Amino acid sequence: MRHVYLAALLIPLRCAAPASAQIPDTFTNLQVLPKTITRDSLVGIMRRFSLSLNARCQYCHVGGDGISFEGVRFADDDDEDKRKAREMLRMVQRINSEFLTALPQRDQPPIEVNCFTCHRGAQRPRMVEAVLAQKIAEAGADSAIAEYRRLRSIYYGRSTFDFSETPLIELARTLLREGTGDVAERMLQLNLEFFPNSVQNYTGLAEVRLQRADTAGAIVALEKVLELRPQDAEARRRLELLRK
Repeated sequence: MRHVYLAALLIPLRCAAPASAQIPDTFTNLQVLPKTITRDSLVGIMRRFSLSLNARCQYCHVGGDGISFEGVRFADDDDEDKRKAREMLRMVQRINSEFLTALPQRDQPPIEVNCFTCHRGAQRPRMVEAVLAQKIAEAGADSAIAEYRRLRSIYYGRSTFDFSETPLIELARTLLREGTGDVAERMLQLNLEFFPNSVQNYTGLAEVRLQRADTAGAIVALEKVLELRPQDAEARRRLELLRK
């Protein structure tokens, strides 16, 4: 979150002067936000959108040079992302005002969702395993591995993507169900570079190798599970069966 706080400090410094000079005092074409909203309130909401998506105002608004607000046509609806943003606002409002309010024994103060809940600093709120699955489908395992390394080098330590051991294990299980055990094994081998002592990962490797009729490889993986977790009775049982 320290990156978010830093961005929160930088964006007002970067945008305060242009905002004061070029954002109008009154607004037209407000369809979701209250038509009586004050200028300061609207600017604050827009700033939170910018932080949540790690995007400048021109991501949704047309016109201008992409840096200042000069020439930006705030009332225009020509940008598809602006129209999407309205629907996202309606969704968030319904979640907070209808669905969450119906929860029994709701926490107090009440928990509410906002743009950052899903976007986490990305324009498209996608999980890392979904990004890699698409990359595998489009360009193969090598491209997916390269993409994972690239994303990790940029976003590690931030909340945009989950770089724990779990996503690659879940991706491998999905690939295994789809019949691409070779790619599943490559995802798990990639995961071991960052989590060399992951019991879950070695258990997944055993499953992948068994499906690929690699009994010797499955035995090696299960032996590693027992090395890391000697009390694992299920791994011991499976290992004994494979050794018969």
